[in-house]
Amino acid sequence: MTVEQEGQEETWRNRYRGGFFLAPMVRIGTLPMRLLSLQYGADLVWSPETIDKSIIGSERQVNHQTGVISYMKDGKEVFTTHADERDKVVFQLGSADPETALLAARTVERDVAGFDLNCGCPKRFSIQGGMGAALMSDPDRLCAILTKLVQNVSVPVSCKIRIFEDEEKTLALVRRIAETGVSALTVHCRTKDMRPREKALWDRLNSVVNGVPDRLPVILNGDVFAYGDVERAKEITGATSVMTARGAAANPSIFRPDGTIDTIETVVEYVRMAVRTRNPFHNTKYTLLQMYPDTRSQKYVDIRSTKTYEAMCGCLGLQQFYQDEWAQDTGSGDVGTNQLNGADTRQGPKKRCADDAGEPLTADNEPDVEAPPKRVKE
Repeated sequence: MTVEQEGQEETWRNRYRGGFFLAPMVRIGTLPMRLLSLQYGADLVWSPETIDKSIIGSERQVNHQTGVISYMKDGKEVFTTHADERDKVVFQLGSADPETALLAARTVERDVAGFDLNCGCPKRFSIQGGMGAALMSDPDRLCAILTKLVQNVSVPVSCKIRIFEDEEKTLALVRRIAETGVSALTVHCRTKDMRPREKALWDRLNSVVNGVPDRLPVILNGDVFAYGDVERAKEITGATSVMTARGAAANPSIFRPDGTIDTIETVVEYVRMAVRTRNPFHNTKYTLLQMYPDTRSQKYVDIRSTKTYEAMCGCLGLQQFYQDEWAQDTGSGDVGTNQLNGADTRQGPKKRCADDAGEPLTADNEPDVEAPPKRVKE
């Protein structure tokens, strides 16, 4: 490795040091939540997992009015992003094949700050496809995918794993991962069979931190519900950085060093961001209902009954804001993806990991990893 290459690697690793990050969350972690998290102070944001074959062959479209970049396939949005997150968004990839993973990565490489291989999803659809947690039991395949990406893309590569019950087995895996040249490693401090109601095993992370080269950043994921948890987690585990899903889903202002702001205020800001980015209405509504703090209030009931952005904005006192955005759409002539009227009717992302209990789908594509955030007590 040349001196220049070593310098590049160190620059990439520095991106993952000393940070507080937004975890990948199915359905919730779409563009509006990522942009709002960055606005509140998140250092990096992970996209929801995208399966490699679903992004390959997609068409990149830019809405010059909103700035939203959409990857479209068969008339559907597979991934959306924005220039405002270009240097901050990590694209999480689901894959079981090195060549397919690389094709997928090259499709979106120009618009993302890094790639992350999902090695933690324990759901049947993922494991049957050889992806997610199945990769942890097939380290040759896992490392082959990482090596292929590391050697062929122009942005840093990381991966996200869980822990094994056997600590030595975990350490053996992370050592092999470190040898692939990844720029960071995220560890969800639960085994694949643990449920979110079970306390994350922070005490198991210290051996991981000590078992990899000093230069490799290790990111903790699991049971981070407040800004104050960040330093506490780092002190206990030695982790380089910390990642949150449930905390951000409940109130994305968790990333503010000065403390969270009122949840209702963040709800309003989330809807503003969703409208500005022309996020699919049903996805916005789903996320909003997870964020809204008072599920017994009349306003919550009213929001649940909405079927358009116009109605939703009316519930939140954003009528004039909506009208101004609508006027921009009808007067711009930039008809295409992400138009506000289309966003009212276009369906949002489908569930990919069904949850028998009907709970929200979030980090690692695990329905229970992120129980309804409104019930989280901080």
